[in-house]
Amino acid sequence: MAHSNIGTVVSFEVSRTLRTKVFWIGSLLGPILFAAIIAISALSSASAADSGTATGSAITFEYVDHSGLVDPAIAQASGGTAISDPAQGLADVTAGRVEAFVEYPADPASAPIRVAAQDRGILGSAIYSGTASAVLQASAAQAVGNPQLVTLASGTIATQLTTYRDGRATPGVWGMIPPIALIVVFFIVVVMQGNRMLTATLEEKENRVTEMILTTIKPTPLLTGKVAALGIIGLVQVVVIVVPTVLVTIGLAASGKVASIDLRQLVFQPVPLILGLLMLLGGFLLFACSLVAIGAAMPTAKDAQGMYATVLLLLIMPIYLVIWMATHPGGLLVQVLTYFPWTAPITAMARNALGNLPWWQGVIVVVILFASAWVVFRLACRLFQYGSVEYSKKLNLKVALGDW
Repeated sequence: MAHSNIGTVVSFEVSRTLRTKVFWIGSLLGPILFAAIIAISALSSASAADSGTATGSAITFEYVDHSGLVDPAIAQASGGTAISDPAQGLADVTAGRVEAFVEYPADPASAPIRVAAQDRGILGSAIYSGTASAVLQASAAQAVGNPQLVTLASGTIATQLTTYRDGRATPGVWGMIPPIALIVVFFIVVVMQGNRMLTATLEEKENRVTEMILTTIKPTPLLTGKVAALGIIGLVQVVVIVVPTVLVTIGLAASGKVASIDLRQLVFQPVPLILGLLMLLGGFLLFACSLVAIGAAMPTAKDAQGMYATVLLLLIMPIYLVIWMATHPGGLLVQVLTYFPWTAPITAMARNALGNLPWWQGVIVVVILFASAWVVFRLACRLFQYGSVEYSKKLNLKVALGDW
């Protein structure tokens, strides 16, 4: 009979939520905004490309070379004409007779190259400085006779890093991305479900129907159904938000429009992923049960907001200590945050992504989260049973927990 009651509660809560327009608007808003940002970015890129095509990719300019380093042939090939008077160059620009005037200082290493040019807008005008610098760099490479030395001296040196732990190569940042994605999923669920969790038991109390409900179903199966329904609704929200985002990302990667996206480099490590998923589930259950318990003890949603803010603050506080987690994972503060139930989800998941959470510590955190969620759930059932008739005042915890 209890299983039937739980199923009824889950079915009712899920169907009631999924039928509301607010749920779908809130869930779809993220993917819509993401698509809008991508579209605006693509349009801006196309506009910039069209602008570049319309104005031409090369410029004509006059220049004065006080350094003697500019090769006249290279400058001429880039559209440059040497003159002797800087004032003439500036006058030609202001009169519109030439696109740009470049004045190379006697010592380009310590003084800037001065460029005066026709305004092409913020993006279009960047070509002037780029051309002036490119001419000087090409001239230097010609003078040295070895372009590689010029590249090395400019500091544009690429490196490829491979790190090892326990004799094995570690995946680096590409191995961190999947565990970090689990943190993002956790935030999506918590932020979008937080208010619904808080009011899961408050609605019945505020509508004065709690006593009627408890005559047909006991507190434990009722709250079990509500927590299960919250999990299902959260999963639906994650799917609605994540799937379109992933599809857009895959599409961009396949089209080559975003060169930095290469999903083939992602590394899925079994142990960190399994631990991350368990921490996500345990953290969600603990957070949901905590808010359900708060709702059971408070007469109205307004009264519960203060406690809700406290729980949420504990949950997000570790975000501000991510650098400390990366540099001092063994520090006392990090260890306390790792094992304290309400700060453990984000702390442990972040350390799991950073690679400094040993698997055995991860197992301990998972046990703590699920055990704490169970204790808080039993507390919520007790508070809901005793607080169901306290419509206008806060529940007396001493009375409710007197014989617990």
